[in-house]
Amino acid sequence: MKTYWLIFTHLMVYGVFAATSMPLNWMALPFAALLIWISVWDFMTFEIPDAAALLLVVSGAAALYGSPGLLLIDRISGAILWPLLFWGVAELYLKTRGVHGLGFGDVKLMAGIGIWCGAYATTYIVLTAALAGLAVLSLFAVVQSTSVKDIGQSKVAFGPFLCLSAWSIWLYGGGI
Repeated sequence: MKTYWLIFTHLMVYGVFAATSMPLNWMALPFAALLIWISVWDFMTFEIPDAAALLLVVSGAAALYGSPGLLLIDRISGAILWPLLFWGVAELYLKTRGVHGLGFGDVKLMAGIGIWCGAYATTYIVLTAALAGLAVLSLFAVVQSTSVKDIGQSKVAFGPFLCLSAWSIWLYGGGI
């Protein structure tokens, strides 16, 4: 798929979510831009750019400036808890299966999503992303007539599912 079509599709999908959740605050644009960058890059290369993940964390922290204490605790907890959980899952998968199943980019992405959305909302983000990923894999299996065993061997970029889930839940959850 050509890069510009991929970017255009992301802009349209993210725009539809934004248009149906009005009004937006000033933080929506940088958050969406970073999520789209990460999603498109991960879709094309199966890697999440370090610079994008870092900017997601920094911009999320900057967006918290002046926030009340409980919100700060939730967001900082999300930025610590979720990357640790993803790292633990990645290590467990590697030790169990002998291959990498979850990249370290997803761990870094979760730090950014956690600080933007908080520990509690990120639970729904991960659940939504996992269900969407399974639905897409299942759809591909049906269309391509592959077996369930082959689905387990499929390589899928999880970042785009996490990014779109983060965007939609952040929008409909009221943002920060």
